[in-house]
Amino acid sequence: MTVSLAPSRIFSAALLLGAAASLTAISEQDAAYYKSEIRPILTSFCQECHKAGKEVDFLSVKELSQIHAQRGNLRSTVAQLRNRTMPPAKEEQPSEEDRRKVADWLERVLRESAKEMGPYAGAVTARRLNRLEYDNTIRDLLGLKMKFSQTFPSDGGGGEGFDNNGETLYLPVILMERYLDAAEAILDEAIIVPATKRSFKPADFEGGASAQLKPGTEASIFFPVTMSAPHTVTVSARSTQAQPAMLELKVDGIAAQRFTVDNAKPTQIQLQLFRGSHRLTLASTQGEAEVTEIHLADKPKEITPERQEANRRLLGEVSTASLAGKSAAEKRQAAAVLLLKFTRLAYRTPVTAADIEKNLALFDRSAARGENFETSMKLALKAVLVSSRFLFRIEKDHAESGIKPVTDHELAVRLSFFLWNTTPDAELNALADAGQLNNPTTLKAQLKRMLADPKSASFLKGFTEQWLGTKAVGETVPATPEAKDSKGIYTKEIGDDLRAETLALTNYLIKENRSLLELISADYTFLNARLAKYYGITGVEGNAFRRVDITDGRRGGVLGLGAVQMLTSPGTRTSPVLRGSWVLGTLLGTPVPAPPPNIPSLDNAGGKNKSQLSLRDKLALHRADPTCAACHNVIDPIGFSFEHYDRIGRWRDVDEKGKPIDASGKTAEGKAFDGIAGFKKLILERKRDFARQTTNKMLGYALGRSLGDRDDGTIEAIVDRLEANDFKAQTLLEEVILSTPFRNRNALAELGTKTHKPVKAEKPAK
Repeated sequence: MTVSLAPSRIFSAALLLGAAASLTAISEQDAAYYKSEIRPILTSFCQECHKAGKEVDFLSVKELSQIHAQRGNLRSTVAQLRNRTMPPAKEEQPSEEDRRKVADWLERVLRESAKEMGPYAGAVTARRLNRLEYDNTIRDLLGLKMKFSQTFPSDGGGGEGFDNNGETLYLPVILMERYLDAAEAILDEAIIVPATKRSFKPADFEGGASAQLKPGTEASIFFPVTMSAPHTVTVSARSTQAQPAMLELKVDGIAAQRFTVDNAKPTQIQLQLFRGSHRLTLASTQGEAEVTEIHLADKPKEITPERQEANRRLLGEVSTASLAGKSAAEKRQAAAVLLLKFTRLAYRTPVTAADIEKNLALFDRSAARGENFETSMKLALKAVLVSSRFLFRIEKDHAESGIKPVTDHELAVRLSFFLWNTTPDAELNALADAGQLNNPTTLKAQLKRMLADPKSASFLKGFTEQWLGTKAVGETVPATPEAKDSKGIYTKEIGDDLRAETLALTNYLIKENRSLLELISADYTFLNARLAKYYGITGVEGNAFRRVDITDGRRGGVLGLGAVQMLTSPGTRTSPVLRGSWVLGTLLGTPVPAPPPNIPSLDNAGGKNKSQLSLRDKLALHRADPTCAACHNVIDPIGFSFEHYDRIGRWRDVDEKGKPIDASGKTAEGKAFDGIAGFKKLILERKRDFARQTTNKMLGYALGRSLGDRDDGTIEAIVDRLEANDFKAQTLLEEVILSTPFRNRNALAELGTKTHKPVKAEKPAK
């Protein structure tokens, strides 16, 4: 991009809809602009604290060619200016125009000069599986489709805004407890334990208690329950006196049932006993009785086809029955074989006999207590499911400096969790075992295979809804009662449809390898009959979503999505400010800073006459303040283009006050448009900015970490490849998985270095 030496107000406008081109080196024009325009502003407001010799000395960059020595500090400068955290509040402040001017210009130059820094991989910290990844992994390991993670704390977003970011996936104490509970629930469901029957004679009573129970005396038995289940307790006893005897059954000291002893037949009592050790006690409350036997039998869970499949995956044909007559050593060997197989899959890397020895010790302990084979295996397998090697994605760090390839098994994990949000399948594991995965041709073939698999829907949903923010629609962004009108009412089902429309669009673009620019330019959308009626579109029938061509320019692409329009509308009205900010931050990667403190509410603009003013009028008053105008001159025109959409995403021709909608606008640099169709044409003039932002989000999601200054070189190289390939969606995915940071890592000790030596940039992977 060639930066004009125009006044700062023109430069701010250029951010909105200016042309963008690629630079691979610092130009003479940029060098001159830094000396004449940027450095004087920085010197004026930052000299005292940041001149040469100070700890943070970014003003030591007197010539733009010296930028690489202070890249980290200059990145921080951009953030501090945008967030108004520098200069300190007590010091003289630059104008809002100058804040934007310096921040925007520095950010661009840092980004475009990043190619000179040479290849960079970065490193991802060990991170736990998030809730989605946990459930998907259990599904693919065992075939169980239950939401075992529903009791886990919610996963927060981090880095580029996604919930798979390793920097935010920490492990609170309560989650470790939930992991233990989930492991037990999973194995209770997956392993079919044969019915357990136990008989206790008077000789088994605790403390040598007598079988003769008189009023005030009692006898107890102590036993373990390995799986929560209904139990039948059968008490065989007889009265030893003429009058009837009455006994009380207690469970862990709590009275459960009283019954009269029947000399003719045993008494049966139904109990729900939970996992753990329990004490059953019989006490006489009336008369005397002799207890001859206490019998316990549990009732196992129903054996469904899903449970049978899970049991087969874990234990194959091995069971207590099949091992009848085998020695303890033979049973242990059978356990070792099964455990080794499952642990390899659960840990997502090859394992050895030594790796499972601790778990086998748990099997031994259970077997020594007389537990059956299935119960003993559950104890050993539980240790696998709460191991850090299962719960965390851990890559081997290296001590040497420089970039090193991740192992094929680590690459298989990166690939599967990126495109499927789950563990590698048999084909990925086989390629990794053979050392054949880290090959461009192989990776491209795997990409096509994995996108064709239904499991890729998880990736498309997770990436799309978190990037665009539409996951909140219908959940944290519900419609209010004011949504009701003569045409109908927003419903939960409509919320589901709005999100489904968004996913259908991105799914179509990626699966059909369409241009990413169609996210902006598409003259079609995806509707079912219910959503079409909600939008006022005729000719659509049925519950299934299908492509519908749009001829009137009202829908199509992400800007025409009801989910986006609803997401960016607060309370009971639309918001050009939120909508414009969403476009800048989400689609173009130029987030709007938070407003300065003590800014009055827009709803109160106009004072006594506020009820007579339109939203446009109130925003015009807002922009009259120079402090506000710097941002709002850029934001508001974008938001006006959305005004034909009401707060819940339907088309309208008049506003809340019955006045005709004016969706026209003029950008700060003077480019006019009328409505969303006109604005689409302008935003497509910034196709590289849009492609860069999409790349930034996709790479951040794929790596599961925050992106920084050194990643810009990778991003710019990918954007170059995208532009050369008509911005095809699958080109983006190919370039991400072939990129240096996806296939390699730096040592953790190297990260955070502020000074980098420029080198010749490598060519992008082909």
